[in-house]
Amino acid sequence: MPSVVKLAEWEGIILVAGLCGVVVWKLFTGEISLDYLLYGDARNQGDARNQPSTFFSPGRAQMLMFTIISAVYFLLQVISHPASFPEVPNGLLGLLAGSHVVYLGGKAQSLYLGRFRDIADSMTGRKQ
Repeated sequence: MPSVVKLAEWEGIILVAGLCGVVVWKLFTGEISLDYLLYGDARNQGDARNQPSTFFSPGRAQMLMFTIISAVYFLLQVISHPASFPEVPNGLLGLLAGSHVVYLGGKAQSLYLGRFRDIADSMTGRKQ
């Protein structure tokens, strides 16, 4: 009879594999779309139908790049030393955190400046 620890380990593996399988299935069937993954949207700067225009977002691209690099580094550490939890260097954590701060700072700046711009435009009567 298998031990409880081994049973829990296999249950965890099956759960994670099942979740990954569902995500991959939804990606292949098109239920999860990756169109415009690296694109941002500009508020109220679209065409005459007031649709937001899209543009390439360097913040999203750099955040995705640093996240993938960090994940691959961590995965390689786990593969090379499977018996122990790998140590993540402070420099890598700093780069990942800095990347996310730059992305979130850009999002906050565009969100708040967009609102201030909308308020200023409504006060001056430029946009109706």
